[in-house]
Amino acid sequence: MFKSMRAIILLFVAGLVITTTIGITFFAQRELTSSAYQSEYNTAQALIDSTLLNVSNEYQNLLFFEKASIERRKKELQTIVNIAYGSILLNYKRYKEGKISEQEAKDLSLKQLKNIRYDNGVGYIWVNDTGKPVPRMIMHPTRPELDGKIMDSPSFNLLKEGEKNLLVAISELAEKKGSGYLEYLWPKPIANGLTENQLKLSYIQLFKEWSWILGSGVYMDDLEEDVSKRFNAMLHKLRTSFAQIKIGKSGYAFIFTGKQEMLVHPTYAGTAISTVRNPQTGRLLIEELIESANKTGVHEYLWDKPPTHIGDFRFKKRTYVRHFAPLDWYICSSIYVDELEQPGRILRNKTILFSLGILALALAFATILSRKIAHPLLKLTEASQAIEKDWLSATQIPVSGPTETKRLGYVINQMLESIRRVMEDLSTSNIQLEKEVNDHAIAKEELLKLRNHLNSIIDSMPSILVGIDKNRKINLWNASATKATGLAADQARGQMLQIIFPELTKEIDRTAEVIKTGKPDLIAHVPRKINGQTHYENITVYPLTSDGQEGAVIRIDDVTDSVRIQAMMIQTEKMMSIGGLAAGMAHEINNPLGGILQGAQNIERRLSPELKKNIEVADKYNTSLESIHDYMQERKIFTMLRGIRDAAERSAQIIANMLNFSRKTDAHRTSCKLDELVDSAITLAKQDYDLKKTYDFKQIDIKTNYTPDLPHVICVRTEVEQVLLNLLGNAAQAMSGVENPENPAQITINVKQENEFVVTEVYDNGPGIDEETRKKVFEPFFTTKPEGVGTGLGLSVSYFIITQNHGGTFTVESPPGKGAKFIFKLPINI
Repeated sequence: MFKSMRAIILLFVAGLVITTTIGITFFAQRELTSSAYQSEYNTAQALIDSTLLNVSNEYQNLLFFEKASIERRKKELQTIVNIAYGSILLNYKRYKEGKISEQEAKDLSLKQLKNIRYDNGVGYIWVNDTGKPVPRMIMHPTRPELDGKIMDSPSFNLLKEGEKNLLVAISELAEKKGSGYLEYLWPKPIANGLTENQLKLSYIQLFKEWSWILGSGVYMDDLEEDVSKRFNAMLHKLRTSFAQIKIGKSGYAFIFTGKQEMLVHPTYAGTAISTVRNPQTGRLLIEELIESANKTGVHEYLWDKPPTHIGDFRFKKRTYVRHFAPLDWYICSSIYVDELEQPGRILRNKTILFSLGILALALAFATILSRKIAHPLLKLTEASQAIEKDWLSATQIPVSGPTETKRLGYVINQMLESIRRVMEDLSTSNIQLEKEVNDHAIAKEELLKLRNHLNSIIDSMPSILVGIDKNRKINLWNASATKATGLAADQARGQMLQIIFPELTKEIDRTAEVIKTGKPDLIAHVPRKINGQTHYENITVYPLTSDGQEGAVIRIDDVTDSVRIQAMMIQTEKMMSIGGLAAGMAHEINNPLGGILQGAQNIERRLSPELKKNIEVADKYNTSLESIHDYMQERKIFTMLRGIRDAAERSAQIIANMLNFSRKTDAHRTSCKLDELVDSAITLAKQDYDLKKTYDFKQIDIKTNYTPDLPHVICVRTEVEQVLLNLLGNAAQAMSGVENPENPAQITINVKQENEFVVTEVYDNGPGIDEETRKKVFEPFFTTKPEGVGTGLGLSVSYFIITQNHGGTFTVESPPGKGAKFIFKLPINI
């Protein structure tokens, strides 16, 4: 079916006419309906906008009326209080003129004020004083039980804003401004007594001469009643105007509130509509309209169609909703959808009837046309079948029939010739293309290797490298940057530098200057906190320009060790200078010490009976050396002399040790006994007390255990003493922060021989060293002391002295909570 050309042409023409008819019908109906929708939408929106404007104007008028009412009542209150004030002032003047006493003037004033009533007895004047801390009520017409009472009860904390005493607030206002307004809660007088507390606006004024405060107020519900009347008048006006509005044939406008009360509606006006549901969804219709107002402003639903179809909820209805927030009103305009679609349906029916006539004419014309076209096309078909069998070697395509079929035959012949030439060119091009593809693959592989190699070089650098473009976005991020920030390169690329690496925010302005000048910029020794410790970094910014792209590379080098070494070099120079001073002072101290020793020895010699000269001098003064000797023995003078001599000798020995330790060493090795070196180091250590270190060796029990007849070792005496002093100092400082009366601070030093080594053990009963710290204890610059107390070089230098300079070993042991033991071994023969 439909395999012949004629059938196809007839089908095509019929299909074209039918499709065109359907398209035109659909398009015309849609456009007409759309236009009707748009026109109705514009009308509805214009109506809503007009209504909103009207409601807004009425609302503004209502607000103005409310404000004007409050201002009018404020002026009335001020006038009433001023009248009362004038009455008091008149009595005060009579008192000043001597016509009446002051008490008579006050009593008269209170009587007059008590009789002032207005607003049907609701309005009155009260008087209170300015007493501290809480004022006293002098006169209150409606609550006489308060007269003379101090208003300090919590029940009078009636201020509108905040829990504050009412009369204290009134007094503060009067003292500050002399007069003014305030709002608070107070019972309202009525025919049968007083109401509960109600909001009240009052005006107060201070009468300084008697320290009285006059006040009068109006209750806000009286003002609200006037506003309510004005509101009801506005609502009546809207209902009247909405009743005259018609949208289309059956549409209308209505208004409801957020509390689901219908204000304006031809059917439901003045009723609560919280039970009216959408018959299609089952939900409350009012809730659906409120949701639509907060979204598109349009809602479609099924509804009845008064007056002929009341209660028949099958008519599709469209409602436009807008929310007026100040009054929480929802203003709506609605229309039935079938009234919008009716013009489109009429146009559709007419279009279909007209298209049927066109279709009949088109089919007749197509029948004649198909006969003219089919015959030459059959010839072209036969020639095409020959080409399918014999390919390009087939006979020529026939050129006959109408102009178009002739042209088609000619074009096909030209196309076959072109195909022959293209096939030949394509064969040649394929060979060339295969070669280029292979070359491209090789180049791409080499480029990938080069890129990976370059990335490996960048990632292997210890420096942090961060590249940014002219927009300050990251385009380079090496492994050191990942280690420093914890962010992988894929996470960092494309991000803003100040967000990913906030520590470099200050360098952003430098990058712009470097790009501009084309010269690198270095800032050295920039401090930065890392894990609670201060590190120093050199930050260098290099310009980067290539292929018209501008940017910069920021390089960060950690130079903390270098900075610390420089600081240590400076400190070493200082210590060398101090050592020189100490040596000079020691020499100077030795001279008077020598005099003390010599003087003590001479005193002992001058009292000795073995010297003949002593006996002669004693006889010359009628005494005997025996008597002198007995006297000095009784008074323990010989004991004192021995004490002087022992102290001087001990001081001389300490100074000699200090001189030996402070002398510059030339690494001269000598034969030493380690027990003697330990004793010398202990003597030096006991003279050390540093307030910053908060320890005193005199408070520490130092015990020594030496194996008898220890062999000598070949060593540099001062270097080994330095190791011992470092260990003693570290042990003392470790125990300084631990107070345990049951286990006082103690350092034990054992020196013994093990095979070919002399072993020295220094251990304390302090808190010990944890496993993690023990692994790093010999690393340079590692310290657990607070910043500024230790350099972290003591144990690393000691380790170097023992292991490198003397070929020994250095280890540490520390069972948890049992102190620390440092052990170094020196070979007996080197």
